[in-house]
Amino acid sequence: MSSTSHDFAKIMQPVSELYGKNLTPETLNLWFGLLKEYSIEEIQNAFSRYIQTESRMPLPADILKILRGSSENLALAALIKVENAMSRYGSYATVVFDDPIIHAVISELGGWVRTCRLTEDKFTWWKKEFRERYQHHLRYGTLTDLPAKLLGIYDERNLLFGEKPQKPAVIGDYEKAVGWVSKLDSPGFSILEQKKYPEKITRQIMNGI
Repeated sequence: MSSTSHDFAKIMQPVSELYGKNLTPETLNLWFGLLKEYSIEEIQNAFSRYIQTESRMPLPADILKILRGSSENLALAALIKVENAMSRYGSYATVVFDDPIIHAVISELGGWVRTCRLTEDKFTWWKKEFRERYQHHLRYGTLTDLPAKLLGIYDERNLLFGEKPQKPAVIGDYEKAVGWVSKLDSPGFSILEQKKYPEKITRQIMNGI
């Protein structure tokens, strides 16, 4: 979710006081216009990192450099996680990543099976597209209609005939995976159920959602 001017002002006020500066409303609006595409958490973390190493009041370029580097690093880490899962589980397995943005991007790019079957040449371009889309979702929070799991070949074929889904491979932090999947608006997976019956949520993500 992108930041708001009110949230942004709450960050800039103590920063300006720390460096003995007074920000005019016009200057504050300029800052906000340059950084508003990022989430308030990203902005806050960027200022925190800057303050730890620099003794002068930051310029917008200083904070933008940190933000852009951060999103690129996160996208690369996500890509490495996907490549490792492809190597370990392949296209037949159904997978659940601990990062919902990975689900969003892979779905936009054709799904898990198609991703695993790309040729080396096509995968080179796919990786570039993955990183760009991942950074877009980080900045704009455009996460809608997320699939709770990315179907492999086995489930794609057999669920059509009423077969029981296979146990998905959970990639990354198990608790994070359970946490974001449990918040989806899907049958049998409400937040209320997570609070009342955490063990049921655990069984659902492991046994097929």
